[in-house]
Order: sequence, then structure tokens, then C-alpha cells
Amino acid sequence: MIIVLLGILAVAVAPRFQNTGGYVEYTYQSRLISSLRTMQQRAMNDTRANFCFQVNVFTGTDSSFGPPTLNYANNNRANTCLTTIDTSEDADYVTADISEMSADGVRIVSGGGTVAFNRFGCPNTGAGFCANSVRIELQADSTVAVCVESQGYIHACD
Repeated sequence: MIIVLLGILAVAVAPRFQNTGGYVEYTYQSRLISSLRTMQQRAMNDTRANFCFQVNVFTGTDSSFGPPTLNYANNNRANTCLTTIDTSEDADYVTADISEMSADGVRIVSGGGTVAFNRFGCPNTGAGFCANSVRIELQADSTVAVCVESQGYIHACD
């Protein structure tokens, strides 16, 4: 009898522990929060004029996010304002590329574009710094969101 019960449990319960469904989108949510906070901290600590401190977010089948560069040492402002994502090894901890997100079945469904920060940590998405909040939604088995409030507070939101 015990062997039969263990067999039933193995067939019914084991697949639930082996499937990452429902969890992977929370991992990307945390990574996006980390990426945004990293750029926000850079913006507040680096006071050089005319540098961009931004995270580029792409939606749909091109879902990915990350900064255009992490190299601010060479005083090349143009590289900090690109609309691409830094794919160097140094940027791995603040990026998620298309192939990685696609393989995990996660898509960014809304809130794409550029999220830039000023020296006060406020976001700018085109309407001006500290003017609007930002909401970025990621979707896999469920939908999760990252919010950047107009005052600069970055958090997981409903």
C-alpha cells in the first residue's frame, strides 16, 4: 500500500517541483529592478554634465533590457546615450538579452523604451525628469511589473 501511494505521489507531485513555471518572471523582475537601481545610483553619484544614465527596455519578440554601456571612464558621452544594450561580459549582471528571455519564455509586454535618470534619481521617459511614473510589465505564466515612481522609487508592483 505504501509503495502504491509513493508511486502516485511521484507521478502527481514530482513534475510540479521540476517545472520553473510561475517563477522565472519573478527572477527577471528582480534583475530589471537591479538594473534600474544600478543606473539610478550611477546618475546620482556621477555629476559630469551631458552623460546619459539609462536602461533600454525592448518589448515583444525582442524582449530584453540593459544599459547602452557601462564604460563611463573614457568621457565618451555618445556611448552612454545609445539605444542599444551593452552585451559585454562586464554588463552581464545588469542585462537580459533576447535569446535568454526567449528561452525562458518571458516577454516584456509593456513599458518599453528608455528609462533615464537624472542626478536626483528621478526617471525620464520623454515627458521630462520627475514628471511621470514608469511601469514595465513582464509576462510568462503570470504577469509581474516593475514600477519607477516619479520621485525615483523603484519597486515590484501589482
